[in-house]
Amino acid sequence: MQSHAADNENSVVVEQPKTSSTPAPAPAPAPAPAPAPAPAPAPAPVTSEQQWKSPPQRNHNTNSNSTVPEKERQQIAERLLKVMYADLGAASVLNTKDFMKLAQTLVDAGAQYGAFSVTDVLGDMNTLALKHLPRMYNQVKVKVTCALGSNTSLGIGVTCHSQMVGVDSCYVLTAYQVEGTQRKRYVLGVKEVDVKECGEQVHHWVQNVLSEFVMSEIRTIYVMDCKVSLAAFFKAGMCLGCSACALNCVVQSALNKRTLQARSMHEVIDLLNVCEDMAGSAGFSRETFGSLEEAPAPPCWDSVTESLLLVNERYEQICEFYSRAKKMSHIQNLNKQLLCNLAAILAPVKQAVVELSCEQKPTLQLVLPTYVRLEKLFTAKANDVGAVSKLCHFFLEALKENFKVERAHKVAMILDPQQKLRPVPAYQHEEIISKVCEMITEIREMSGEDTDMEPSTKKARLASSNSKAQGSDEKQVKKEVYEYLAEPLFQATPDLFQYWSSVTQKYPRLARLAFWLLSVPAVGARSESVSMCEQALSMKKRRQVTPEEMNKLIFLKSNMP
Repeated sequence: MQSHAADNENSVVVEQPKTSSTPAPAPAPAPAPAPAPAPAPAPAPVTSEQQWKSPPQRNHNTNSNSTVPEKERQQIAERLLKVMYADLGAASVLNTKDFMKLAQTLVDAGAQYGAFSVTDVLGDMNTLALKHLPRMYNQVKVKVTCALGSNTSLGIGVTCHSQMVGVDSCYVLTAYQVEGTQRKRYVLGVKEVDVKECGEQVHHWVQNVLSEFVMSEIRTIYVMDCKVSLAAFFKAGMCLGCSACALNCVVQSALNKRTLQARSMHEVIDLLNVCEDMAGSAGFSRETFGSLEEAPAPPCWDSVTESLLLVNERYEQICEFYSRAKKMSHIQNLNKQLLCNLAAILAPVKQAVVELSCEQKPTLQLVLPTYVRLEKLFTAKANDVGAVSKLCHFFLEALKENFKVERAHKVAMILDPQQKLRPVPAYQHEEIISKVCEMITEIREMSGEDTDMEPSTKKARLASSNSKAQGSDEKQVKKEVYEYLAEPLFQATPDLFQYWSSVTQKYPRLARLAFWLLSVPAVGARSESVSMCEQALSMKKRRQVTPEEMNKLIFLKSNMP
């Protein structure tokens, strides 16, 4: 690119003085004049080039890396990182020709002393962004650590759940806690699943990541994937299974084709096969099920079961489709009555998974009522005749075997003022109340109210007083619990964190327990984890970033405001 001065210089025509071709006549001789003083030297004539040429400009061919200060380079890198973690697929775009042309245009438009190559100025975009990734990661990590550290008196919930992406899958580690009246979540790490790993190795990875953010003595409830052995996590704290995974295992166990074949339930096997073929047939799914693509299946839900429910819901459209295609034999092979009966069993199970997977409100208090509701459903339908009766017996067995209700689920149910003890029979009330008192006592003991750091003489004096105080404190705990249970149930669904914030002075022990337990989700999987893991695995396959860089980008994507 030539400067404006160079353009003007090339366009100016320099005129030379003209000379006459006719010789001038010789002058007549004259007398010699008197001598005069020598005249002053005339100034040098100004040439046209000097007249039009502008002051020298900065050369665009020079090395311009030094023209951008390091502070501005950091700002550019931060903006590039925001682009990368907002859409992890953008890493493959930053060095494309279109992006470089855009950046070059912006640089040229803002240049005051000529145009410089954006590649010369900034170099490789990915390299520039990833160079400042550790600094930006550490800044956000400090904020997350401070947020989690400020809540040590209440405790946190931690989920570790795998997310399938084709044939690959990733573990996503997330921490939950209540801040004010809102539940906050922080994605702490992502790790590709290795089928050779056992529960101990996954536990080791989880503990290593958590140690970077929270202290080891913080009270923690783990919600784990059903594929991970829970035994290793019981050492570190209370451990629960993912409720959505548990319900999926119930369905898969009851509808296992080998089991059904062994029990001579061939009509159920045929129905499952036909529904699976219909939902996956080319062209049919787009035309008949197209409107359902906007509402994806809940996490951890079985695809075969989803196919059966879709066929039952769109049965009329299916008949119309096959009628136009002149393939009515497919419909004739479909047992409509059995389809309706089986859908009546599976639809409440799917609805339970949807409710337990809700990300906008607490869900741990819904686990025990869900178990009771499904148990009543299967028991009632087990009295029917035919294949449905047998299936409901299978579902009851699978429910008791796979859907485990732990102490935390029972206590969380009481902490919902709309439920309290209503979902369970009266003979279980005292047992659940005693578990509430136990957890309140454990919280008090884990809150640093012990005297391990006191001198031995002071411990001896406090021993007798502590034993007396413990008895009176237990009475106070029971009194607080029974006073809360004596209040009338809420008719409308309350904002649980708002409610417990308003009664903290009235029920301080229960409120403290509620802010911890209700922050723990019933389901470990999240809907957004699918796209997150897809982008992470795609970046790894293209070798655009290292696993450590991928982990940091996902951390920024999830935890930046």
